Amino acid sequence: MQKIYLILLLTFSLLTKYALGQEANNLFKFTGDCGLYADFYNMDSEYPGAIAARRPGTLSRMVFNASISVKDFSMPISVIIPFQQYSSVIINTPAIPNTPLVNFIRNPQNRVGIAPKYKWIQLLLGSQIPVYSELSTGDLPVFGVGFNLTPGKFRFSSFAGTSQWAVEENDDKDIQGIYTRKMYFTKVGYGHEDSSHVYLIGCMLKDDTSTLNFKPIALMPQAGISTSIDFRVNFGKRAYVKGEIAGTAYTRDTRANDLPEFRPSLPELVYVPKESSRSDLASIVTFGSNWKNFGLTATGRYYGDGYVSLGYPYLQTDRAEVTIDPRFILFKSKMQLSGSIGKRVNNLSGIRAATTTQTIGSMNINMQFSEKLSLSATYANYGFRNSIVNDTFKVELVTISWSISPSYNIIGEKSVQNFTIMYSQNTFKDFNTVSGELNDNDASNGVFTYSISMIKNPLSISSLASYFSNNTSYGKLLNKSLNISAGYKFMEKKLNTSVGLTIADNKLNDEPSGFQVTTILGIKYTMKKKMTFALNGSINIFEYGTSRPGISYREDLLRTSVTYKI
Repeated sequence: MQKIYLILLLTFSLLTKYALGQEANNLFKFTGDCGLYADFYNMDSEYPGAIAARRPGTLSRMVFNASISVKDFSMPISVIIPFQQYSSVIINTPAIPNTPLVNFIRNPQNRVGIAPKYKWIQLLLGSQIPVYSELSTGDLPVFGVGFNLTPGKFRFSSFAGTSQWAVEENDDKDIQGIYTRKMYFTKVGYGHEDSSHVYLIGCMLKDDTSTLNFKPIALMPQAGISTSIDFRVNFGKRAYVKGEIAGTAYTRDTRANDLPEFRPSLPELVYVPKESSRSDLASIVTFGSNWKNFGLTATGRYYGDGYVSLGYPYLQTDRAEVTIDPRFILFKSKMQLSGSIGKRVNNLSGIRAATTTQTIGSMNINMQFSEKLSLSATYANYGFRNSIVNDTFKVELVTISWSISPSYNIIGEKSVQNFTIMYSQNTFKDFNTVSGELNDNDASNGVFTYSISMIKNPLSISSLASYFSNNTSYGKLLNKSLNISAGYKFMEKKLNTSVGLTIADNKLNDEPSGFQVTTILGIKYTMKKKMTFALNGSINIFEYGTSRPGISYREDLLRTSVTYKI
């Protein structure tokens, strides 16, 4: 494994060195950035073991994002490699031998991906996130191989790989077993993504049960397929309709008995229905209109109870919602007004005991009175209610939040100053007759900031004072904090230094307060506008109040980095 890291470091150094001398060659272009990062952390507590450390003692990683291009050929490269950090999934399985290279590739903390492209032909290799549509893929990193073909307005894409590697169950270490999961995606269609188009998208998922030596009874191997039509139609330059209609068939346990009468009927090579299978539909339709001083977006969504998105595993289903989002620009662009109003309903299948409805409403306003004075404000109202009329089981909630923030600038010959005040109120009201008062919550927050930047010398100073109050049935939580920070640039602005101090006081009811002091020091040096050395250190001292009397700790964190802009 150390040889692999050494090879990567040598490659990193050679590419950086080559980039230094390729500026005069207009045919070959090498752009991007690369860096080495290391964090060092230490925590000391007055009573050892009373407070658990929040970070590992050492974290180090290499990040490399670049693009190589020669005429019609280009090759984006993305590499994120942590050093001496291994995931629990690096284990031996009967399907794949345990070797340093295999373990390196299978470590999900590593990200290595390249995407060479020649004209309209592109290959996808390594760690990728194939984004096809909102209802199909786009949320899961997959390690594999694929391609994108874009001749003219035609689109052909496909990707196959592994979204999770197998992990053997280990009761002693409290590790739950998982199977290797294979995923396959494909897309064909016509038209550009940001204009009129129609795409047909197919996805398939399957757990490989041969990747575990021991197969726990509670671990259910799963499989699924999905198909969708993604479309957009532009009406001139001002209006459009876009959306997607998708259907899925999903099996929660492939060990279950076959179910021949399952609908829809599919070829066995593609999908074998089981007694644990289910299928359903989902759809999204959006209408949008954009004008110089007005815009409107209306969106409707439907997710069937049996719909399972293969690319978004935490998608909430069995619901429908409609939202309308208008936008206005008034008074010669001095006022910008936007908002949203909508309704969400769940339990469309009727299989649950109650149906809940949620009202969504929000508004934002930004006003520029003059070059010096501006104002922004927000308001949001979220309501939630179920269909049960019995007072004991009835649930009705209302959340109201609003904020207002004026800002004033003073632009002089020697400095630029800014004064900003922000006040927000968040109220949560539970109308349940039994538990309502226990859940009620009323929070308010006030923040004042002041900053000054000198024009003739590289000095900047900022300060912040905040006040937060939260009233609940358990008591009143009060937090007060004060921060001041300053920055100055030396050596013709090549050396950038910063220093900061934060003092905070936390109090519950009338009990003794908790106390916190945080100091920060930062240094950043840039050579020839390309290579940067950075060093940031912080010391955090925290002393608990009544919640944990006599308990205190100190955290020291040092972050270092060397980056190069190619």
